[in-house]
Amino acid sequence: MARIFCILLLFIALTSFGQDEEVKFKTIFSGNQSSGGYGAPEFKVGNVNGETGLFIGGRGGWIIGHKFVLGGAGYGLTTNNTFMEDPADKPDGVGADSTRTIDIGMGYGGLLLEYILFPKSAVHLSFPLIIGSGGTTLNAKKYQDDSNLNPNEWALYDYVESSGFFLLEPGINVELNMAKFFRLTAGANYRFVSGTNLQRLSDNDLSGVNFNITFKFGGF
Repeated sequence: MARIFCILLLFIALTSFGQDEEVKFKTIFSGNQSSGGYGAPEFKVGNVNGETGLFIGGRGGWIIGHKFVLGGAGYGLTTNNTFMEDPADKPDGVGADSTRTIDIGMGYGGLLLEYILFPKSAVHLSFPLIIGSGGTTLNAKKYQDDSNLNPNEWALYDYVESSGFFLLEPGINVELNMAKFFRLTAGANYRFVSGTNLQRLSDNDLSGVNFNITFKFGGF
């Protein structure tokens, strides 16, 4: 009798689970986790060797659960950042009575990791982190006409030196949900550069604070 009663209870339990439409089978990688993505042009203004530089580029990635972003980013220095070479250094044999105006070329990019705090609020914060690498090239400017020293007419360059570097760039942004598909972002980050082997510039010369504005388009 006890055996029949146990079998009956088991049958009722299985039937109840089979008829319960509210119970869902969940897994670690279930499709219940919402996701989206975005692409964003970005402008950064910051210090490069003691001068103000403008970096233009973009970032984007896959948004997991509205909060976590896995993607990539890349930027290039677009402004005319120069410095006068100290003839006393003459690292490549330039004479002590010679001076040269050196132009800085720089670009970097890498993996983007981002955490978005309270993403559904109209105004919220995000914390991006870029881990990557880049490169810097130094070129000596030449004039088209030696009798015309107008900097706007510089056109030719002599290669001087170049180097790669490792980059780490953490930041904090304020985001405005302008529309379901568009977010306006502004904030600041710090560009940590290490591993350069330039003779004329150091890691500190290429590191510095950036102020950025970003236009995010996508599904959030």
